[in-house]
Amino acid sequence: MERDYYKTLGVARKATAAEIKKAYRKLARKHHPDVNPGNPEAEKRFKEIQEAYAVLSDPDKRRQYDRFGFVEGDAEVRSHPFSRARGRGEWREAGPFRVHVDGRGAEGFGVGGFEDLGDLFSQIFGGGRGASAARQPRAGADHETSVEISFADAVRGTTIVLPVQRQVRCSTCSGSGNVDDKVCQSCRGAGVVVATERLRVKVPEGVRDGSKVRVAGKGTEGTAGARAGDLYVRIRVKPHAFFKRKGDDVLTTVPVTFTEAYLGAKIEMGTIHGPVRATIPPRTQSGQTFRLRGKGVRNLKTRAYGDHLYTVEVVVPRVVSPVGEEVARRVADLYTEEPRAKLPKNL
Repeated sequence: MERDYYKTLGVARKATAAEIKKAYRKLARKHHPDVNPGNPEAEKRFKEIQEAYAVLSDPDKRRQYDRFGFVEGDAEVRSHPFSRARGRGEWREAGPFRVHVDGRGAEGFGVGGFEDLGDLFSQIFGGGRGASAARQPRAGADHETSVEISFADAVRGTTIVLPVQRQVRCSTCSGSGNVDDKVCQSCRGAGVVVATERLRVKVPEGVRDGSKVRVAGKGTEGTAGARAGDLYVRIRVKPHAFFKRKGDDVLTTVPVTFTEAYLGAKIEMGTIHGPVRATIPPRTQSGQTFRLRGKGVRNLKTRAYGDHLYTVEVVVPRVVSPVGEEVARRVADLYTEEPRAKLPKNL
């Protein structure tokens, strides 16, 4: 079955060479086997992307493909994602890649329209093949991941263990991409490998939903001695069933009886710091809000605590009895004005 190379790369048929190259690099970076170890689907997708780019990056092949729907020698391209070398020389197998050795004994890679695979790796991994002396120092890229924590952990602070995949310098070739003038089999000439590390990340007290926690030096390693990038952990906080947060303040709704609202009372109420005795003033109306100072969330910058605001909700008894009906009639006599008098009658 013939493939739609434009669809494989996600570009329009009128895409420019620059747009095709940009789409290819993005997809190759995402589906490269080193980034997806042990994932056969990613490896298959990577080969399809290589095949499509091998055709669309070559003006002659692209014209032939656009006109006839296939390319001469297409079967060979499909059977191996790496293009044939131009000029004299021969191909030699080097792990999953093929190395071209020209008549002068020099080695090089061929992938699609790339004359040198190091150019591709420099885009994907921030490095390339060749001697480390030829490399220019380049700071490692920052990375971002996300984690979900409970409302309690966000308020109190916690430490999480996070498995993180990051690109590090290949220990076999020390980042050069070569071992004894041959392509390093550990990193396949890239100079870097993808390693999984379990990081202990401290989440500070009072962190908000959407905040980022920076872990210095845990992004991609730099090349030629340059600094490593940083890891940013975006925090997502699960909502709490009772406590709501607004800035550094905590909001709750507290149900009270008619008697407590009418006569006033001292009630026990929960806060994020534990239970407290809160005051319900006499003649409290349903919907009134009161404040407990310093019982909110600690501010990350000022280290001061916000407040706890509790809104009173008067609860009407559900039990129906003659006594209750008699009490309700007596209570009705206490209203000196119509409670809905100030409400609008229409728009």
